[in-house]
Amino acid sequence: DGAIKSVQSKQMIIDSFDTFNEIMNMMVAVLIVAATVLGIVVLYNLGVMSYTERYREMATLKVVGFRTRKIQVSGNVYYGEGTITNWIEKDPLSVNSLYLLGKYTFDKGELPSGVESLKVSLKNPWTVAVTVVEKSMLGYVDYDEAMLYFDEQGIATLRSAKQIEGVPYIEGLSFDTAEVEIGKVLPVEDDAIFEKLAETSRYLRKNALSPERIVCNTDGSDVVLYFGAVEVLLGNEKYEERLAQVGPILEELKKKYPDTAGTLHLENFDSSSASIRFTPQTAEQTADVQ
Repeated sequence: DGAIKSVQSKQMIIDSFDTFNEIMNMMVAVLIVAATVLGIVVLYNLGVMSYTERYREMATLKVVGFRTRKIQVSGNVYYGEGTITNWIEKDPLSVNSLYLLGKYTFDKGELPSGVESLKVSLKNPWTVAVTVVEKSMLGYVDYDEAMLYFDEQGIATLRSAKQIEGVPYIEGLSFDTAEVEIGKVLPVEDDAIFEKLAETSRYLRKNALSPERIVCNTDGSDVVLYFGAVEVLLGNEKYEERLAQVGPILEELKKKYPDTAGTLHLENFDSSSASIRFTPQTAEQTADVQ
């Protein structure tokens, strides 16, 4: 019969439908990718606009009175007032006093390597008060014709030509000066040496002792302290017990042997020791000081 133009089987219809679905899925995937890219572009533009608006807001606050005209620094010992001020003013938004208050109250901001924290307050809309809390320095070594100070973790924190009162010279640390970086641990062979020095330093502070020099080699040998002309052999253990004896003995030595160089032997001292030996350099004899 001429009325029948074409014939399609059930399988042909299914195949056509599958092909149509594949095309639709591909179009949906393209639309998703395009939407994702568009979303990223929109979010980026919004972020840029938000930053620009914030910058303008800060500029507006500066105009209406919150403009940083003076920064007062206190609590600083290692760093000069100008150094701290210049560090803060590196931020272009530091011209706004409210911005500085928020930055160091909530965000804390980046700090110099020798500073533990900066506390910021406003004396008035144009005067910023900065209180500096500096890190405790463990000691210093010779470096590049200056003094390189490091903290209890052995991190090099400050290079200065000025000697900081109460911070001892550390002798015996061996390292490659070419590898030294401020803000990083001194490149000694075994950084466990810093734990020994930190322990010694804690008990020195506890007993209000300030040696001019500490000798402690990286091979783990004995610690030796120098108080003026008196050499103190501390050994390599029982620092708390031994350092507790040093203060009273030094006072006694001033009376018995004024201005006399010598060696105080604490390397074998323990709680059962009946006396401590002091050997003056000017005499063959030794003396028991306790």
